[in-house]
Amino acid sequence: MLIPSDVARWRRAWEAAMRHHQPGRDELLAAVLTAVEEMHGQTPQRILDIGGGPGTTAEAMLRRWPAAHVTVLDVDPVLLALTDTALPHVRTVRADIATERWLAPAGGPYDVMLAMMTVHYLPGERVRAWYAEARRLLRPGGLLLVGDAMPDAPPVAPTQPATGGTDPWTEWWTLLAGEPAMASLLRERAAALAGPACAEFAAPIGWHRETARRGGFCDVRVLHQRADHVLMAFRRPAEHR
Repeated sequence: MLIPSDVARWRRAWEAAMRHHQPGRDELLAAVLTAVEEMHGQTPQRILDIGGGPGTTAEAMLRRWPAAHVTVLDVDPVLLALTDTALPHVRTVRADIATERWLAPAGGPYDVMLAMMTVHYLPGERVRAWYAEARRLLRPGGLLLVGDAMPDAPPVAPTQPATGGTDPWTEWWTLLAGEPAMASLLRERAAALAGPACAEFAAPIGWHRETARRGGFCDVRVLHQRADHVLMAFRRPAEHR
């Protein structure tokens, strides 16, 4: 059993690592919350956080909308275990968006779906299919928000961490590897992620706009942009098209 105080510490360290790799992460999350309220027009009842990791984004959404039913979907058993411990009232689903088999366990329909720093793990052709699949899980009029690297703007050099140049992502996993309570989960993770590596896919805004429209979305908007990190919103039409 994981100790809640340890999980809280690991989740804080996770957020620090994510802020290093995702410039303006706090601003981007604030843009997510504002966009949902403005575009959805009411408090969302059902939310799916795709690639939600240890649940830090889900927790922020629940602070804003405490009555919402949030599901965190991820392929990583380590990260889902942290969510389960920190947010026992949140539903977690272990599924891999690399194939359409993620649709059945994800459930639905949802008012809002969010994918933050997730789609770049997939190759381009798979992203095309994924947009169409995501639309199927939304209610008519529902929103999909995607935040990821979309290099329309010149990238900025990453800020060097205060750890003497150590990559915070690698440092975080090294931290967990030293924790005896995580040993079995880390072995399970190694087996689950033994397939293809991250595709590091990064297409410009226009590519995502056109791909999502072909997948059945409308009302495409750029909500936030900092360097090459962009947040976009896509709406499922209120009526079938």
